[in-house]
Amino acid sequence: MHAKIKRLEELVNSSISAVKKLEEENSVLKHQVEALAADRQKIMKGSAAARELAEFKSKVRKKLARVTARIDKVITLQDTLFPEEPDDRQ
Repeated sequence: MHAKIKRLEELVNSSISAVKKLEEENSVLKHQVEALAADRQKIMKGSAAARELAEFKSKVRKKLARVTARIDKVITLQDTLFPEEPDDRQ
């Protein structure tokens, strides 16, 4: 009977140590998951910022293209309104 009780105590102690070990591993894994989640958020923010930058560049390029087209139109109109005459170049 005493051997059975001793064996039961050993099983309880080994179970308790296994649970403690699993709790420690769980704690480590929780920290890793939190760190990965934080990294993921940083990456997502970074990609959103990159997307926003690309959109901004695209808008600026479109505006520059429009301004360039307006300048070209004004130059064309200016040439038709005020043509350079060969006599005036002197």
